[in-house]
Amino acid sequence: MHTIFRGIWVPIVTPFQGEQIDHPSLARLARHLAKSGVAGLVAGATTGEGLLLDLDEQAALFTTLREAVPELPIILGLSEPATREAVMQARRLIQLAPAGLLVTPPSYLRPTQEGIRRHFEAITEAADGPLLIYNIPYRTGVNVELETLQALAQDRRICGIKECGGNVERMLRLVHETPLAILSGDDNQNFAALCLGAHGTIAASAHLLPHWHVRMFELIEQEQLAAARRIVVRLQPIIRELFSEPNPAPLKAWLAQQGWCEEQLRAPFQPIGPALRERLLTQWQQLQGADLAADGPHPLP
Repeated sequence: MHTIFRGIWVPIVTPFQGEQIDHPSLARLARHLAKSGVAGLVAGATTGEGLLLDLDEQAALFTTLREAVPELPIILGLSEPATREAVMQARRLIQLAPAGLLVTPPSYLRPTQEGIRRHFEAITEAADGPLLIYNIPYRTGVNVELETLQALAQDRRICGIKECGGNVERMLRLVHETPLAILSGDDNQNFAALCLGAHGTIAASAHLLPHWHVRMFELIEQEQLAAARRIVVRLQPIIRELFSEPNPAPLKAWLAQQGWCEEQLRAPFQPIGPALRERLLTQWQQLQGADLAADGPHPLP
């Protein structure tokens, strides 16, 4: 039976100590996120620096997370552009029994829609398990068109999409013209996407105040849009700062400030500059003075 891909999912960072994964910090952060009511975790994708991890590290990440939060479903990222290599990686990753694989179309190569379709079909056949398409054209250079998604969705193993950088028309068509679970992956558009009918989000910014994101989702489901919008308005300034330099550098700087992990990134990522570091601290201090008690049963701790 497939996981129900809806609600707030967190693409968890990969903490490092030097060049090694910091597994104790990863487990501690995962347990913290699980307590907030998030629906699940995504490991080894964009925010988790997945392109900079080898398969052994991906497997070790999953093992740590599975032991730390056995109650949460975990999706694993796969971003290999070469179909043959992606097939081999999928076979290995699916043996770990994740909730699914989050797979990008081939980056840089800019294949045709038929090439994209065949890439996903080959990976699906190899994995023989739940697959979610990660459509992020501003990183990959290609867009997975609606007609391609409709063709792929005929295979029930292809069960969802993480959609980044689209527009209102595309989001509405994804919701109403495909059977896929639609997860918004653009933090600045998550509120709008949920209001348009998206089933959930994969939100890097949900590392901060994850219970606020969960509450926003609950309020939208209850059609209490004004209350949900108040949460988004409060979060928006720090979300903007989190993506003002390449993700996950600002997020890791904030996590380091809060004592969750060291501010270690793999090259070519670089630490953020002092001006952004100060703005993040200022925005966080302002959020600490806020209270959501009037909006529901989850006040800011």
